[in-house]
Amino acid sequence: MKQFKSTRVIALGAVALTALLSAGATAKNWGSWATPVNLESLPGSSSALNTPSIDGCASFSPDGLTIVYNSFQGTNFDIFTATRSSIDEGFGDPVRLPAPVNSSAQDACPTFAGGRRLYFSSNREDPALDIYVSKLGPNGWSEPENLGPNINTPGALDESPTFYEDDAGNSVMLFSSRANGGAGDGNIYQSINGGPKSLVAGGVNSSASDNRPSVTRDGLTIYFDSTRSGLGGADIFYATRSSTSEPFGPAIHVPELNSTVNDTRPALSKDGSFMVFGSARAGTAPGDMWYATREKVTGNSDD
Repeated sequence: MKQFKSTRVIALGAVALTALLSAGATAKNWGSWATPVNLESLPGSSSALNTPSIDGCASFSPDGLTIVYNSFQGTNFDIFTATRSSIDEGFGDPVRLPAPVNSSAQDACPTFAGGRRLYFSSNREDPALDIYVSKLGPNGWSEPENLGPNINTPGALDESPTFYEDDAGNSVMLFSSRANGGAGDGNIYQSINGGPKSLVAGGVNSSASDNRPSVTRDGLTIYFDSTRSGLGGADIFYATRSSTSEPFGPAIHVPELNSTVNDTRPALSKDGSFMVFGSARAGTAPGDMWYATREKVTGNSDD
């Protein structure tokens, strides 16, 4: 028995070391993240993007020229978009999306996906918020469709879907789910080809609250926010793996992106060179959108 336990400890240590080495090798493809700036500080940015209320849970279109986010307007969260002509510029004046995307309910945490689809969370059926999808067609946005019980859990806040195609050609959606208002029970799940959800394996989930993932297009790097030990509140972490058939390695804290307050939903651009996230730092409570960039240094990986 003692020999078995020793062998098992050695094996587990080797796995952990391999994961850390893999993470380090992957990170070398990019330089460090630059100091985040308020989204409105980008050249030519509209001053209406961040309001005195809560603005955040944003993501980008695949070309990085449109941002979609939620803003608390009066008594509800609504979904807004803003565009720019190049990735070197700021975003213009925000536009509130029309019905049936926005409604009298809470509509939040949107994600653009292929096929002119928009995923978002809403409490139009479940008070805790479910994930819906709407498609933009010649006559406008389609009636949002609830993704159903394979994805949504009654009484849980389901939000922030992100997508990649795995090595076998399957469409994989990652998202987070937690009890409505809960602080320590958030977890990150996956659904393959729309099938039943399962917990994402590896160092992504913990005994803390782990939420709002963003995955690189190759499925090998995931960013997310977590209340595990950091600088304070929810912080931004990432984890890597060498193939989509493997679990993610240990979660790695990103100090250059974090502050002593909540830093949430780190949404990567498709090419991995810039990110938007929500934060109440620098006196911007209850929360603004912040923007960070990084430079490619070697290799061709997405992260």
